Amino acid sequence: MIYLAATEIADKPADTSALEDKVVLSIAIRLKAEDFMISKINDESFWHGISSNQTTTLVKRFKDDFPGEKKDIRLLDQVNLMTPENIHLNSFMYEPILDLSIHHLKKLFAKVDAL
Repeated sequence: MIYLAATEIADKPADTSALEDKVVLSIAIRLKAEDFMISKINDESFWHGISSNQTTTLVKRFKDDFPGEKKDIRLLDQVNLMTPENIHLNSFMYEPILDLSIHHLKKLFAKVDAL
């Protein structure tokens, strides 16, 4: 459902600055990046053993296992940089998302969606 909502937002031609759209895109970007890494790493016991900082842990393992995949590593680093690990209902947690243009999130979502 989150992927469908993110795709609809990404396909909107208008430049919307709605916080809700940015949050949905950020969550979908993280989830898609994690899905990609989990499928590439293909180690269920490793993935199930992650207790915190899931995306960061997956990126580290991906870099260790696939050091030659520079393009994907750069994209995953961008995911870590542009989308917050934790999205809370506290307004101060939204500040990094508020500072980003919706265009940047749409572009990142499209790149991660293509993995």
